[in-house]
Amino acid sequence: MTSILPWLLIIIALGVLLWTAIRARRGPVPSTRPLPAFDGLPAELGHSAESGAPILFTLGSGAVGGERTLTSIAALETLEGVADAAVAYGTPPIVAVGDPTILPLAEDIFLRAWNRRGTPERYNPTTVQFIGIQPTVYAAGVADLLLHERAHAHVLIGSMDEEAALVTHAAEGRGIPQSVAADRLPALGAVYPADARLAIGEELYAGPARIAALPRYIRSLRAQDVLRFLVVFLILMKVLGLW
Repeated sequence: MTSILPWLLIIIALGVLLWTAIRARRGPVPSTRPLPAFDGLPAELGHSAESGAPILFTLGSGAVGGERTLTSIAALETLEGVADAAVAYGTPPIVAVGDPTILPLAEDIFLRAWNRRGTPERYNPTTVQFIGIQPTVYAAGVADLLLHERAHAHVLIGSMDEEAALVTHAAEGRGIPQSVAADRLPALGAVYPADARLAIGEELYAGPARIAALPRYIRSLRAQDVLRFLVVFLILMKVLGLW
């Protein structure tokens, strides 16, 4: 039974993806569960435009092509979901990256956003800043940005460990509202005491679905929710000795 369980979960996930795809063609795209860490971002973009102060996005120090690839891609897709609105408001965010592989991808997001508006000449290469590849140096550099730049809000989404506390502490000291979605338990433990909206565990990967609301992201989130319920159910069955 244990050997076929992974295959069974894969089949169920594919079935959920197919079901949501068919349902989306027959009617409106299904809604997703609320996630406070992401739900407030559209409003924060508007407030950022009103104040003239950008939002600082911290994308972590995970590399594309390493063990944290999925986390970095989720962070980039969430950033892409807000890029058009930020460009339209005229207050693109500051994006701090900690790995060279993320730098050109983040730059391309905003270059394409300005191109879609027909004003590629307004693209500012300093929108995306490479801080440093060493995690502690990266966190200290982002904290320095928060202390000296006029940021309206802070969004941390990506791969970080205990050094995330340096960043959130700096934002908290300035009274800057912040949202945090990290992939590691040490990072979540370090930032838990901070006054921030948290996305716990795999909720990080739900960012694109909540922000961009594209059908492919929503289908993926629905499959994720079903699999999470099944895994919890199987764990309870095992603990109770029923399986």
